[in-house]
Amino acid sequence: MIDSHHHFWTYKPADFPWIGEGVEELLRDYKVAEFEDDLEFSGIDQVISVQARRTDRENRFLIDQAKKSDDLVAGIVGWAPLDSTDLRVFLDQYIHEPLLKGVREMIAGTPTERFLDNPDFDQGILELTQQDLAFDLFISEDQLPAAIAFADRHPNQRMVLNHCGCPKISAGSFSKTWARHIRELARRPHVYCKISGLTAEVQSGRSSTDILRPYFDTALESFGPERLMYGSDWPVCKLTTTYPAWLNIVDDLIITLSNDEKDAIHQQTAIGFYKI
Repeated sequence: MIDSHHHFWTYKPADFPWIGEGVEELLRDYKVAEFEDDLEFSGIDQVISVQARRTDRENRFLIDQAKKSDDLVAGIVGWAPLDSTDLRVFLDQYIHEPLLKGVREMIAGTPTERFLDNPDFDQGILELTQQDLAFDLFISEDQLPAAIAFADRHPNQRMVLNHCGCPKISAGSFSKTWARHIRELARRPHVYCKISGLTAEVQSGRSSTDILRPYFDTALESFGPERLMYGSDWPVCKLTTTYPAWLNIVDDLIITLSNDEKDAIHQQTAIGFYKI
C-alpha cells in the first residue's frame, strides 16, 4: 500500500505561514522516525513526500529525509518557481535525481491571477510537461472553476487534485456545487484525485464514515478507482484523527469495491501516476 500524500518538516514559523493559531500539534518537527512510528502495523509499504514550504531548500530537505527512510519514501513532490523565467535552470539541478516525481504549488487561498490564470505559470506547467514531471494541484473549493479551465489549457500534463479539492465539509451540508465541479473536472482524463486531507474540515472526533461518504462517493463516481489514490496528509491529519483511524475510515469507504478496485486506490494509481 502507498500513502501518496504526507509531509516532513523542520518547523520554523517564517517557513510555514499557513500554519495558524490553535494547531499546536503542528508547531514542531516531523521527520522520518516519527512517521515510521505512526505507520507501524499500518500496512503502508511506501510513501510520497509532498512539499509544505515555498522554498528551494524544501527539495533538498525532502530528498535527504527520503535517503534516511530505508526505501520507505518512493518519491517526492517538490517545489519549484513555476512562474519564473529561471524555472528550467532550477529544475536542471534535479535532472539526475530519480526521487523527484513532481512539483506542487500551494495555490489554495490565493487570487486566481496569482497562479491559475497567470501566463507565466502556464509556461512553467509546459516545462513540467516537457520534463515528464507530475503536478499536484492544491486548490480550495472556490477555485475549482478556474482549475477546470487550467486543466483544459494543459491536456498533456499529468495532474492530481489534492484533498478532493478541499470541500467545505465543516459547513455542515453537502455542497452540490462542489460535486458538480468535481464531476466536470474529472471529465479530463489527465486529472487524478487524492483521497486525502478530508478530516481537516471535520471537527475533532467527528471524522466518521457517514460524514465523509458523500464526498468519497462523488470522487469515486467521477474519477473511478483507476484515477483515485490514497493519501493521509500526515501530520496535518493528526489535528482531527490518528493514522490508524483514517485508514479505518478509508477501509470502510471502499468496503464494497472489488479487490482490483481497492488495489488501484491503495497503490496502483499512485504507482502509475508518479511512475514509481
